[in-house]
Amino acid sequence: MNVVLITLDSLRADFVGAYGNDWIHTPNLDQFARQGALFKKAYPESLPTIPARRALYTGRRCFPFRDWSFNQAWQVPGWAPLPDDHETLAETLVGRGYTSCLVTDVFHIFRPKMNYHRGFTEFHFIRGQECDRLCCGRPYNETSVEKFLTSRMDKNSRRSRELDMYLKNTAFRRSEEDFFPAKVFKKAAKWLEENYKTENTFLCIDCFDPHEPWDPPQYYRDMYDPGYEGVEVLMPEYVEDYTTYLTDDQLKHMRALYAAEVTMVDHWLGYFLARLKVLGLEEKTLVVISSDHGHPLGENGITGKHEKAMLPSLLHILMAVRHPEGLGKGCVNDSLTYNVDLYPTIFECLGLEVPEWTEGKSLVSLMEGREKKLRDYVTSLFKNYAWVNNGDYSLIARVNKSEFQLFDNHSDPENHTDIAAGNAQICEELYGLLEKDGGGPLPYFDVIPLDEKIHP
Repeated sequence: MNVVLITLDSLRADFVGAYGNDWIHTPNLDQFARQGALFKKAYPESLPTIPARRALYTGRRCFPFRDWSFNQAWQVPGWAPLPDDHETLAETLVGRGYTSCLVTDVFHIFRPKMNYHRGFTEFHFIRGQECDRLCCGRPYNETSVEKFLTSRMDKNSRRSRELDMYLKNTAFRRSEEDFFPAKVFKKAAKWLEENYKTENTFLCIDCFDPHEPWDPPQYYRDMYDPGYEGVEVLMPEYVEDYTTYLTDDQLKHMRALYAAEVTMVDHWLGYFLARLKVLGLEEKTLVVISSDHGHPLGENGITGKHEKAMLPSLLHILMAVRHPEGLGKGCVNDSLTYNVDLYPTIFECLGLEVPEWTEGKSLVSLMEGREKKLRDYVTSLFKNYAWVNNGDYSLIARVNKSEFQLFDNHSDPENHTDIAAGNAQICEELYGLLEKDGGGPLPYFDVIPLDEKIHP
């Protein structure tokens, strides 16, 4: 059996039709969910980009970042190279006779020493996303970064300079096929065409979109906010109060830009899935699709992947599995699940022994209906903020056991209203689960915020 593992960066579950969204077009993701098993309450065990991939690729949790040491280049707890002693999914499968390939435009995993492409028989790095230093000194068609900044945004801020780099990197684009989702999924489809007769292949597709900047072709934008004539903010600020730089109309359009990017990604995902079928591989291939995290777009006033925003808009991820023999088809499961559960799930679906080091739990029992849930609670960590969800309540807390925010998941599923005041006992009990998972008090990292530098 072949395996295709697809990661979509920054895709919110609630912006996908299969999760109940009724205004964003995601026909291919929706169809895929109907053909396989959909997990309605899936979460990353830690954030952001690099920790999420480490958990996915190794089957081991990063929480609570105890093995992380301060790094001047990336002052984000958990952001670290792939450990030499952690065997990856690619390495394990290749050791069992698989031919593997990684196709990605996630430039972070190729930074010096990161080594997240380790173990793949073949890999393709599509350059130019975000602040990838690809075209630093080239002119870029007279498109100025100021065009995409409101009057209250600083053109010299780190975020603005990252956007400036991105504009230079993407100046060559002439048609939709030059956009990153098209390049990633077309390259992956080409690899399929070249290897469709090969037995036992593992193809890992890691698409950076719909990560910001959000600049899809105009016809996608017109699907969600036609006629808009104001400033298009392609790159959000990471702030606790969006009114410091956006009007309500500008925020509405930012959400439309993100929605448009989601639809573009869905289109090219559909292109790839169609090629899989044309090549006769659909009935031979286990396909897994997930996102690493979401992206707040004004919820509770927050825009950007802010560490204090451990809300459903950031933590609720897409996760779906399609088995070639129909295992779990039509299954919609409400169990609390992790991204790290995908590692043992792939092995069990392949009929291989699950490696002893894995810290996730296979989803196969849920797909078969033998079990209704795998665990009673889930936890996650982002910088110096932690989160726990026991189904009934969600708690956000600083790792030094302060700044509690408590939400009732039943009456307030989007977690808009903090009820920590007056519920100290519930907060203490939930924080106890964080310490239980962390093996004691959670580590606190005294780091300097990366405010004014593009990551080197």
